[in-house]
Amino acid sequence: MQGTAVTPERNNAAGGEAESLFSLALNARCEFATMWLYVTSGDAGAPAFARHRGMAYDCACRAGYHYAHEPIPHLLRDDDELRLAWTHGVINRRRDHIRKLIAANDWPALDLPFPEKILETLRAGKPVHVDGHGLYSEEDSICCVSPYGIERVVCAARDLSLADIEGFLADMALDVEWDAVPH
Repeated sequence: MQGTAVTPERNNAAGGEAESLFSLALNARCEFATMWLYVTSGDAGAPAFARHRGMAYDCACRAGYHYAHEPIPHLLRDDDELRLAWTHGVINRRRDHIRKLIAANDWPALDLPFPEKILETLRAGKPVHVDGHGLYSEEDSICCVSPYGIERVVCAARDLSLADIEGFLADMALDVEWDAVPH
């Protein structure tokens, strides 16, 4: 087992351990410092500025992705852009994990009901509540009411399929808004 990380997703394509958290954070900070040299010299529009900024973001984002369960390193903590890149990495990691559970139809792991049960309940004319959204049948349609009270027709009741319900559950797991948020 030599040459592989304890956490397999931290392994690189060759099977060896990917960059350490410290090396990713240090690289991000060095690229960010180099970017600021272009700012202070008045060359913020130079291609090199954008390249170093992008590399800093990429390193901080990868650090967040591969080390999402670790606290954010001090090297990334005191700058808004680097902290945001770390956060994007953590979010991407979470979304990838959710997508794997969706692909495996592991609805209980997502704390969601089975789509077959939802389909059966709706076809029986009873409402279903999932993640703050209500699904119900009204006349010949299946409707959805959002947590904000916004209602919409999802489809004709006769056209409702298991795939429709699975798509709805996937959106709920990934926190996709089904309706506009009132402001």
